[in-house]
Amino acid sequence: MAPDLGVTPPDDLTIVPDPPPGDEAAEGATHRIGEHAPLAFRLVVSPVAGRLRLLPAVRFEGGVEWVSAGQPLAVVESGPTNHQVLAPAEARLAGVLVRDGEPVARGQPLVWLEEAPGPATPGAGEGKDEG
Repeated sequence: MAPDLGVTPPDDLTIVPDPPPGDEAAEGATHRIGEHAPLAFRLVVSPVAGRLRLLPAVRFEGGVEWVSAGQPLAVVESGPTNHQVLAPAEARLAGVLVRDGEPVARGQPLVWLEEAPGPATPGAGEGKDEG
C-alpha cells in the first residue's frame, strides 16, 4: 500500500461553476478548474474523479520535458469515459504529483508546470538570406 502523501489543494484553487441559464455576460466564456494567479507556474488539476493514466513525453530538450498549449498530459479514467488533461500553456514540466494508476479526486493537483518559452527549435532562422 502506498503511503499517504498528504497532498491538499492550495487555498487559491477555485472551481468555477457553470453560469446560470440566460446569463448573456457569461455566454461563450471559458470555465476552468484550477488556480488563477499571475504566477510563473501552474498546477494542472483533475477535471473529474477517477484513475490517472500518464501519457508519454512528447518533447525532451536538454534533459527537460517541455509541453505545448493544448497537449494531452494524462487521461483520467472515470467509469466508461476517459477525460484528457491538457496543458494550459507552453511550459516546462516541473513535476508530476500523482503516480500513474493512482485514484484522483476532482480538483486534485496532478502536474506542476513552470511557464517559460521553450528552447529554440533547431534550425530556426537558418537558410534565410540576410542581404
